[in-house]
Amino acid sequence: MDDLAQFKQTFFAECEELLGDLEGHLMALQSGEGDNNTLNAVFRAIHSIKGGAGAFGFDRLVAFAHIFETVLDLMRDGRLEPTPDSVLLVLHCADILSDLVRAAQTDTELPADHENEGRKSLIDLAATVGVNA
Repeated sequence: MDDLAQFKQTFFAECEELLGDLEGHLMALQSGEGDNNTLNAVFRAIHSIKGGAGAFGFDRLVAFAHIFETVLDLMRDGRLEPTPDSVLLVLHCADILSDLVRAAQTDTELPADHENEGRKSLIDLAATVGVNA
């Protein structure tokens, strides 16, 4: 196995762990047990996935994660309330992010519009507080 393939394998193993952690943190937020530390952990997971994806040129994954980060930043700094509806949206977007990771891992192409609904929902949510995502 060449070095690049080994680095990718490591990246995808880390993604799997981060996505598992992400789901747990989001479930805590949804049940009302989460706090600012939980939001920070969610942000860090998305940020780490985005950083690795950028290193390997997974542009769709990076673009989606960037908008996702924007909404999480708004929640972390208190401009956007993590309501049951917004957390449900974030959970849905975590599933989309997971789909994008798996597609990159298996070198398969998802439909071109796969993440469009989630992206639009995140952008619309950020716009409720006057932020262009």
